[in-house]
Amino acid sequence: MITQRFNTPKRWNFDINHQFIGFIELLTELSESLNGSKMIEIGSYMGESTMLFASTKLFDKIYSIEPHSGFEEFNQVTNFTWEDVKKEYKLNTRFFNNIEHIKNFSYNVVDMFDDDSIDFIYIDGRHDYESVKLDLELYLPKLKNGGIIGGHDYNKNNWPEVCRAVNEVIGEPHKIFKDSSWIYKSKHSII
Repeated sequence: MITQRFNTPKRWNFDINHQFIGFIELLTELSESLNGSKMIEIGSYMGESTMLFASTKLFDKIYSIEPHSGFEEFNQVTNFTWEDVKKEYKLNTRFFNNIEHIKNFSYNVVDMFDDDSIDFIYIDGRHDYESVKLDLELYLPKLKNGGIIGGHDYNKNNWPEVCRAVNEVIGEPHKIFKDSSWIYKSKHSII
């Protein structure tokens, strides 16, 4: 099956090592700060990054927020149905008991989480300005003082709206990785 991280479409025409090397760099960076912590991943899609986060054993709990419905460009490009995507998600996350799949949109479930309770938040849901900005504004209060927030697709050429939303809400990321993941490390509250 063609996927976004493990078996990317040939027409993407980029160095596949960036997908893995960049994500490994991100996980290495996180391992210096997080251990036995809780994270939220907004936008898990096929569960590839969810599985990679879980395999590090950094997180006692991973809240995977993914509705498996709505518009997804990758489904249209590949002719996947949401049933195909859900099957792949289950396959990729099947070995981990620290993942809780929340089958809903992020804006509907924000109240499930207490403020100042999450160590790491990774945003990779919708990629338009309004959605990224909304996720940042809704979930920043959930981040612990000194926590780390990040996401995917911080690339000014391909995803300028993601960059604009991140820059407006929290400022320039502290680090951007080869796969276009980004993080902002909070020494103090960033809210």
